[in-house]
Amino acid sequence: MTNELTDATTPGTDRSSQPLLSVEDLRTDIRTDRGTVRAVDGVSFEIGRGETVCLVGESGSGKSVTCESLTGIVPQPPADIVAGRVVFDGVDLLEADDAARRRVRGNRIAHVFQNPQQALDPVYTVGDQIEEAITIHEDVDDAEARERAISLLGRVGIPRAASRVDEYPHEFSGGMRQRVAIAIALAADPELLIADEPTTAVDVTVQARLIDLLRELTGGGMSLLLITHDLRVVASLADRVLVMFGGTLVERGPVDEIFERPAHPYTQDLFDSYDGLDGRGERTARGDVPADGCRFRGECPHAVEDCAGGGQPAFHAIGHTRDHAASCVHYGPDGDPAPVLEDAESARPASGVGR
Repeated sequence: MTNELTDATTPGTDRSSQPLLSVEDLRTDIRTDRGTVRAVDGVSFEIGRGETVCLVGESGSGKSVTCESLTGIVPQPPADIVAGRVVFDGVDLLEADDAARRRVRGNRIAHVFQNPQQALDPVYTVGDQIEEAITIHEDVDDAEARERAISLLGRVGIPRAASRVDEYPHEFSGGMRQRVAIAIALAADPELLIADEPTTAVDVTVQARLIDLLRELTGGGMSLLLITHDLRVVASLADRVLVMFGGTLVERGPVDEIFERPAHPYTQDLFDSYDGLDGRGERTARGDVPADGCRFRGECPHAVEDCAGGGQPAFHAIGHTRDHAASCVHYGPDGDPAPVLEDAESARPASGVGR
């Protein structure tokens, strides 16, 4: 472990032409009373500058642990990041020590967590908490920090920000608290915002306002990694989608292509379940997931002998583009994707959910 951030780019490489974030073969184990769980198992993806990537999958699939592993905020122990690379703007965060990571975390990469009641301290005003986030990363006096806190509250749509800055979290609604949490995350003007279910547990009106806010932020050049189970949010915000099951990715691609042609049997199952729950529910990961081969093969209607053994199947292109790919043997050189793709038509999200 080094004391400084290590440059992970090839000498002479133009960083502006590279992804802002590149994750390669990330693996995080969690120790439990019943043994070690491979919560994140060989996850790889990229996020471009100004791009919105949505990570979808049922509860327990490893989405939150993946995102918390990127900057090392996953609790260690019981978690242990055992392998992989997380290259942010040319530097490998997993090769850095805690002090070096802290200079990136909250400053250039910010997190918004699912439950703002847990993220906000009930004994401090929202202004105090935003001001603290500002002064941690910048050398500004109290007056300037307060003015910026008020400005941030206004930016995220809090009315009468100048007076509400001195109120406590319990004086705000759930949707307003979520906006305050976003304001804290924006305090250092991050290049990448990682948001875990920011639109959950709010009504549709508040959800629409939060979507507009996130769209405005990414329109200003910020990148966004968004965890969500709500396909309406995905359709509204995503440039690309990553589908996760059993701690690993099973499908990836542009949002329009995945909505039009969900190619992996798990993606199809996930979309079917979403429609069946009227678009608002989230599935919970099932019992035991196979430790080898395709993690979904135990429930897959198209499972064959080749789905077992080894690691998760390699990604194969869907159609003529490599941008849309699925981790499924049926799309490999010896497979027959026709039966799987026949199910794609019925699995497409219902009218009003898609793009």
